[in-house]
Amino acid sequence: MTGLAQLGHEIRAVLPGEGPLTAKLRAADIPVDVIPFSGKKIQQLPRISMAQVQLARLIRKHQPEVIHSHLIKAMLCCRIASAACPDALVVSQVPGMVHLRHGIAKWLDQATLRRDDVVLGSCRAVQNEYVRMGAKATGTSYYGCDVHRIDPFTSPEPFRREFGLPGGAPAIGMVAYMYSYRLRSFREYGVKGHEVFIDAAPEILRRVPDARLFVVGDELIGDGSYRRSLEDRARRLGLGDRMIFTGYRGDIPAVMAGLDLVVNPSIDESACYTMVEALLMRKGVVASDVGGLPDTVQHGETGLLVPPGDAGALAASVVELLADPERRQRMGQLGRERCLRTFDIKRTVFEVEETYRSALRQRGRY
Repeated sequence: MTGLAQLGHEIRAVLPGEGPLTAKLRAADIPVDVIPFSGKKIQQLPRISMAQVQLARLIRKHQPEVIHSHLIKAMLCCRIASAACPDALVVSQVPGMVHLRHGIAKWLDQATLRRDDVVLGSCRAVQNEYVRMGAKATGTSYYGCDVHRIDPFTSPEPFRREFGLPGGAPAIGMVAYMYSYRLRSFREYGVKGHEVFIDAAPEILRRVPDARLFVVGDELIGDGSYRRSLEDRARRLGLGDRMIFTGYRGDIPAVMAGLDLVVNPSIDESACYTMVEALLMRKGVVASDVGGLPDTVQHGETGLLVPPGDAGALAASVVELLADPERRQRMGQLGRERCLRTFDIKRTVFEVEETYRSALRQRGRY
């Protein structure tokens, strides 16, 4: 949004509540309207319905040329409210496909999809899925970042000293929020696959006895029970202090600098910002062959891909890369070069703007 505003476009943001994002946008002189859509319990339906009316009124008042939504609830709300501005270009941005595993959410998405003029997937897998679902037009829009902010020469020493890592001890880390869903697809493993990493740990430590493993991150929402279940799983496997749960860390570049290898055993995933950060830091990476991870990690070139949910394959690939530091370095360097091109926020802004212009040109607007 700030990138588009800097190009001279008039941007107006709608968010479901106050928070860090509203503060950042206002600091960038982008108007923000707070409409309280949050909630899904039956008792909250009157308030959510009123929020839907507020959104429609806001759209009718400003008559935007483009209505761009992100995440399934916002997509559904904007598809309905777009009736207040029939000439607007309706763009839905889809970060992942977890909601398509939920019967009601999938049905609602499919039933309202005809309202979209363009669906932007966060990776090619999402785009391809919406092509199959019958979207009018699709594209891929990777989540860009300030790629030059991530410095591969960041010292590993602060992190290694903090955890008392001996000089030659390999450090393997998983950096991710912890998500637990009640959906049948995630009863064995959470979305990010923390359980797979934990289950792979004994084999990694058997073959690389001096290794140390780190689980970096915490529950994004929840009461902490899912994290405690993961810690219990590690204890039952006898991992002791060989696997460390760090909790939330705001210094991810420093954390990445201290790791030799970063894993992502997700069961469902987009192009994955964590893998982008790891490759920008020139780290060795092992990830699940699902969703958008192959967009980021090219097997045998910038890292290794393994079947989702396969702890044995994850352990074997981690050990394989740990045994070949030169190969890890080559992969990390190539990964950084590709991420610098693909995930630069300037490229993201340019491609989103071009998506708008191209679709509007087809309507004779530009």
